[in-house]
Formats: sequence, C-alpha cells, structure tokens
Amino acid sequence: MTSVKKQSLSVVKIRANDVPDILSWRYTPPYDFYDPPPHPDVATYTREFLKPELAFHVVLSEEALIGFCSYGIDGQVPGGDYTQGALDIGLGMRPELTGQGQGSAFFSAVLTHGTTVWSPSQIRLTVASFNRRARRLYEQFGFCYHSEFNDPQTNVHYVILMSSGSRW
Repeated sequence: MTSVKKQSLSVVKIRANDVPDILSWRYTPPYDFYDPPPHPDVATYTREFLKPELAFHVVLSEEALIGFCSYGIDGQVPGGDYTQGALDIGLGMRPELTGQGQGSAFFSAVLTHGTTVWSPSQIRLTVASFNRRARRLYEQFGFCYHSEFNDPQTNVHYVILMSSGSRW
C-alpha cells in the first residue's frame, strides 16, 4: 500500500480479526515507543479492543487496515488533566505509512467520524512530546497547545492539544 486517498477511507468499529494485525505493528525509533508488547496475549487484547466503552475503530482504505483510533477514555494518559469536557481521541497509523505525508487524510477521516457520531464541542488529543510529526499534523487541523505533564507510571512527557471545531 503506497498511498492513502481521503475519499477511499472508511472508519468502522474494530473487529476481532483486526487486533492481531495491529499487535504485529513495529515502528522505527523513536516511534517504537508506540509498539505493542512483544508477545501480547491476543485474546486479552482482543477483549480490550472490543469493549464498547473504549470505542475502538479501524480506518480502512479500500478494505485494507491502515490505522486505528479510539474515542473517549482510552485517549487519556495517566497524569493528564481531563476535567474539561471534550472528546478524547487516540490513534495509530500502520507503521509503513507514517512519515510519508499520508497522515492528513487518515486524521481527517478519524475527525470526521468522531464529529459526526459524537458531535463534540471540543476535541482533545494527548501526544508524546517528542512526536513532532503528529503535533505538526494536529496543529494543521487547528489544534492548539493546552497543557503538558509527565505520565507518573512511565515518566514520559506528554502534551495535550485542544480544538473547538474551527477547522474540522
């Protein structure tokens, strides 16, 4: 798969057969931070991904899995201030598609689905501060710096970005 076209993308609820594919993804450093565990219990992860309250979805390009996203609490990281009402979105793109200018179509599909289904007044993204590629993309969509914190469990530094719908 070499290119992602916005018009050919669809966002659907995650299916059990999508989980093993996602768990096999491996990113190049420093993005290997996002790698799933090396020997995951697929059955346990499948149960987690399929929990309705976590609202996991996959992004398909002509039926090919190119990424996943979650809407709600799964997009929150321990240590962040999530008291302000907003729709949290977490997402991941297939590793071989990252860094090639294809994130805009992918992220647009995720945003469009989230705003259509949940009609939020604000959207919140939490991103590892080292991930400048993702931050640049989100800023192109009108997301702005809100706050930052360290995850007390991992000591990873995160930035929270917010948008109120001006560009989505």
